[in-house]
Amino acid sequence: MLLSVQSGKTPNVRGENLNLKTQPPMQGRPSTRTSGKPTATAQILALAASAAMLAGCGLFSGPTPTPSRGNSTSGTSISTVTAAPSPTPGLVRSVTLVATIGEPADWTPAGLTWRGVKAAATQFGASSSVAVPATSAALPAILETAASGQGAVIFTVGPDDDAAVRVAAGAHPSAQFFEMDVAVPSDAPGNVHGVVFDEAEAGYLGGYVAAAFSASNKIGIVGDGKTDPRSANYLAGYKNGAAQAKPGITASPAYAGGSDAPASGRTAAAGLVAAGNDVLMAMYTLSGIGALREACKSSTKVVAVDTDAWHTVPDIGPCLIASVMKQYDSAASAAIVAASSGGTMPRLFMNDLSNGGITVSSFHQDLPAGLQAGLDALIATLRSGPPRPTPVSLATASSKPSAQPSASK
Repeated sequence: MLLSVQSGKTPNVRGENLNLKTQPPMQGRPSTRTSGKPTATAQILALAASAAMLAGCGLFSGPTPTPSRGNSTSGTSISTVTAAPSPTPGLVRSVTLVATIGEPADWTPAGLTWRGVKAAATQFGASSSVAVPATSAALPAILETAASGQGAVIFTVGPDDDAAVRVAAGAHPSAQFFEMDVAVPSDAPGNVHGVVFDEAEAGYLGGYVAAAFSASNKIGIVGDGKTDPRSANYLAGYKNGAAQAKPGITASPAYAGGSDAPASGRTAAAGLVAAGNDVLMAMYTLSGIGALREACKSSTKVVAVDTDAWHTVPDIGPCLIASVMKQYDSAASAAIVAASSGGTMPRLFMNDLSNGGITVSSFHQDLPAGLQAGLDALIATLRSGPPRPTPVSLATASSKPSAQPSASK
């Protein structure tokens, strides 16, 4: 049985005692959004018209610092897709988000995906539901129910559901499955697609911002693990973005040893702060949240990535500079647009600055002189620049697969 719920009604239990709520901008601080966020319907139409899914490797060319070329994944391709401006009526009849317990809440990855699902489903006259398995054992039955009807589209978030998704996809070849934040490899059923984000590009923006706020010329980043593809992507971009802002600056990594170790994340952040790093960046994982809170405990400024930490971790507000966000909502909407067009869909849908898949939140600190102009120019360059890194698939990730786009160190 599928549970139809409204976004924001389910309490979040992903973080370490997260208190999700919407906050107004901090008093006395400028709130400058570097790239505007259109309405959901406008996002759908713009994405459909612009063939939004791009692929490739590298961020810059010439003398500008560049992340290394991503590790190639044999047989896994990212294609350019042009969705039909006039989708086929009735081709998508139902869209289901399968979310983990505690999500969706408005600003979590699943919550933002749900926002995009609802917007696109409404646009095309399809029904939309969110299902939350009580246990992992309940997942196959939920996927079976969601995929059994005609015109079924199913979304999952993260790699944990991949095995069950493959089984359901094999049993229901007419249904379309989209795994958010998962680089689906070529051996998966043809109706399973990964919706991925250029994390090296997001890290580049984070490093540029962090360097601009650093007085010590030493900044840090807390990753989940040395072999985690997502951590490697962010680190590659972070170092090069920092060098773009301040040549000669030092960007040092520390690791929690896993994504679900907030205490280790705190320890990693404390070590970076003790070493003189005055700005830190971390992801929206349990470990990253621990790192962000530890940095804020010592009044160290932070940059967040993945979601808007102003909403997902509101207690770090006094230390938060800004968040570099994955636009899960627009990415989900664009995937539904592609499914509704009836054309051949790629294995992977890449989202980056060029198609609105990555953006920078409002700033919550006073901006250093020249940062806004420099950041605007950087974003314009990235939007029109070369293609993006190649994702690492579930099959080739060396650790528990977060299956994120890869850029080698």
